[in-house]
Amino acid sequence: MICLIVVASLLSTVPSVITFQPIWIGDSFSTESFLSPIQNQLLWETCGNQKESKHKRFPWAVSFTVDGVNRLGGSIISPYHILTAAHGFVTTIGARGNLCMDRDLKHPNSSVYRSIELLRETRKIRSVLVDGDFAASNCTQGHDWAIVEVEKRIQFGKDIQPICLPRPQMYYTRALTVPGWGRSYIFNESGPLIHEIPMRVDRDCRRPWSDRLPASADDYVCATSMDIYNYSAPRTCHGDSGGGLEYRDEFGRAFLIAITSFGTRGCPSNMLARFTRVDVYLDLICKYTGVCY
Repeated sequence: MICLIVVASLLSTVPSVITFQPIWIGDSFSTESFLSPIQNQLLWETCGNQKESKHKRFPWAVSFTVDGVNRLGGSIISPYHILTAAHGFVTTIGARGNLCMDRDLKHPNSSVYRSIELLRETRKIRSVLVDGDFAASNCTQGHDWAIVEVEKRIQFGKDIQPICLPRPQMYYTRALTVPGWGRSYIFNESGPLIHEIPMRVDRDCRRPWSDRLPASADDYVCATSMDIYNYSAPRTCHGDSGGGLEYRDEFGRAFLIAITSFGTRGCPSNMLARFTRVDVYLDLICKYTGVCY
């Protein structure tokens, strides 16, 4: 495991106004999946605890695959729910470094969101709640988060556990970790094995000169590789989207600080990665899932 650098950061003040435009892909979440107070207590007692296992270091990390290829990461937060990135369910994401493309002019009534039929067939998803302000703001003002409800209850055990949600304004070290299945370099393909990506928080969100993508949304956390001058240094890249930016406390308990959103085109060693803060959306997560500990 990567040792955390003991340089402290404090989550900046949660923005006072966060708009929310819910978009449902499929049905609204089932009443069965909404957690009760007793279930919340049990969840809090078990979340983020790494049980001894020779098979998995991140038992809450998931990969949404199509034909055996990773398409999106995510983090288990309850027996029914996974937190991930909204852009994994948007069909207008650009392929050349831009975040959103214009709507299909030939089919102006086409949806910008993927169909639930495809998601149920390929990824065993019952329903998805997407923050509609992500696409509505042309994918430039944050809000890149979504909640997935799975078809069948997730059975927790030594190899499958939920991660803890963060506390509001939670204290955490600058050195955090992203578990992912993405490319190690821009020219590599995503692999079948999860890998650990240590990242260093950059509270100033300083972009390299070639990066013209937004870096100032209210819900961003920015981070870089641990050594921006080393081309071989691990960093997030294509395929890591949706995965969690995690903090381990002094007891080794894991907390989901943010969700991998996007980064500098080409994944250079000095790239600036953007993540969506989870603490900003705790009230909404509680409202729709019952995860309210």
